[in-house]
Amino acid sequence: MTVFLWQHKLTYVSVPKVACTSLKHMFFEVENGHAFTAFKTNGKAYHIHQFYKGINFADLPTDRIEDHIRMTIVRDPLRRLLSCYSNRVLHHKELSRAKAGPKLRAAGLKPDPDLPLFLERLEDYCNAVGSIGHHARPMVDIIGPDPRYFDHIYPIERIGEFAETASKVVGKPLVVPHKQTGGPKLSPSDLTPAQVAGIRKYYAEDYDIWGRYF
Repeated sequence: MTVFLWQHKLTYVSVPKVACTSLKHMFFEVENGHAFTAFKTNGKAYHIHQFYKGINFADLPTDRIEDHIRMTIVRDPLRRLLSCYSNRVLHHKELSRAKAGPKLRAAGLKPDPDLPLFLERLEDYCNAVGSIGHHARPMVDIIGPDPRYFDHIYPIERIGEFAETASKVVGKPLVVPHKQTGGPKLSPSDLTPAQVAGIRKYYAEDYDIWGRYF
């Protein structure tokens, strides 16, 4: 879900559930001069993520973007995982019997898990259903192990500053739209101490490498 603005020599490496849908809409308008609108042709629906597809850090064209301004946004893994559960599981029903029944049965997993079960079997759900694995994947897989690779790193709480920096690079004021809002709002207070500890263990490398930025 990375955006390469070749004309402006700007690369934005996005992390799922860290405002990436909103920012890709913003950058689409920079690149094309108009807002993106989802459409359907020949019976197939097209959305923004098909235009800016996900790339793990190991697959970035590092030689081609060596002279780019490289930017990313990070988020506390705990809050990011809660957002994943709220939006992908509760809102989009990606672990429902209708959408993932055969995969869940093959893995011995219950459909539509409540939050405690989802956290308890997190790795199993990630392995069984690709969309969940994609949205819950550790940040280190996506933006790498070295913050020095990026020229600008912002926490999601400072997304406005991210937009201001990108505005200077592209030479026009940018506004971040608000996308992917579906699902109830969950907070760390909804978790037990044991659940918090489990999440922090699962994302230990993210906390170790990127924790100072959020």
